[in-house]
Amino acid sequence: MPAGGGTKARARQEAQRARILEAARKCFSEEGFHGAGMSAIAKEAGMSQGLIYRYFTNKAAIIQAITEEQRARRTEDLCAIASYEDLVDRLIEKLRRWRAGDAEDDIFDPALFLEISAESSRDPEVAAMVSAQEKEIWADFAAIVRRDAESRGQALDDEALRCRTMTLRCLVDGVITACVRDPHLDCDQVQASLRRVLRQLGGG
Repeated sequence: MPAGGGTKARARQEAQRARILEAARKCFSEEGFHGAGMSAIAKEAGMSQGLIYRYFTNKAAIIQAITEEQRARRTEDLCAIASYEDLVDRLIEKLRRWRAGDAEDDIFDPALFLEISAESSRDPEVAAMVSAQEKEIWADFAAIVRRDAESRGQALDDEALRCRTMTLRCLVDGVITACVRDPHLDCDQVQASLRRVLRQLGGG
């Protein structure tokens, strides 16, 4: 087979895989993991179940691919954040886009975030996937705390770093949860409140 043929085949495979994951995210977000079977995912993706099984052995494999995709995007986003203020602004922007149904950032899905969290309490396999990412998540948040402190000329000891990191993550996860539970939550008020709280957290 010519080299170009192999490249085209790989590109088609990646496109098919992305199409399946996009359909699965939508189904899981709307119907939950238990409510969304492979038939529903196939229908949403516009392909046969048999074709999906060529890419993913079962639904758990799809969930794992989604969590890994989210992990990679989350790490990329958090590494670009230099301060608490930057974090707040980017978080609120993503929440506004999600509410508006902006497909530009379809990986960020607070409803799916809650569904994965809930499923991890019921399914040991999903729990293992989520647990495997926790160390990296905490490290990403700790890095933001360090960068913010450095921007303020502060030197943090281990205890201060731990406390600020835990507070920051709880605030972020809490806002995401609240946004799902209350569709009328005022993003402007949330943004102003977070900025005020995080200024205090940073000693400003």
